[in-house]
Amino acid sequence: MAPGCRARVYSFSDNRTLVGEMLAIESEARAAQRGIWADPFYAVRSPAEASRDIDTFQLVEGKVLDAAQVRGRVYLNFGLDWRSDFTAALDSRARRLFKTGGIDPITYEGRWVRLRGWLKSLNGPMIDVTHPEQIEILTR
Repeated sequence: MAPGCRARVYSFSDNRTLVGEMLAIESEARAAQRGIWADPFYAVRSPAEASRDIDTFQLVEGKVLDAAQVRGRVYLNFGLDWRSDFTAALDSRARRLFKTGGIDPITYEGRWVRLRGWLKSLNGPMIDVTHPEQIEILTR
């Protein structure tokens, strides 16, 4: 492995082949605070911090307090007020990729996860999840 990690894993729903390997390299560099991971600018955000980084690519870690399917979309809520707190959303196409991988995103409720993606503002900060590799289950 290279001595430092100069990037965050940024994957796409149509190009996921090496994501697992890249996440392992990133995880090791982050734990050792090598490369960009020594810079607070690249720190993993909490759900409460997500609103300050709208329109940027971020990693956000937190506990999914509620998971629900509403009008064909799955929402993972990280706060008590879905209208203002951090949320992740999966559309029907993303849900199909999760199903193909044997994953039911509703089962994330109550679990700690790390999400990666572009933060946008829609009823609070939100990441649109397009494929399973954007969500890592954490052990706590």
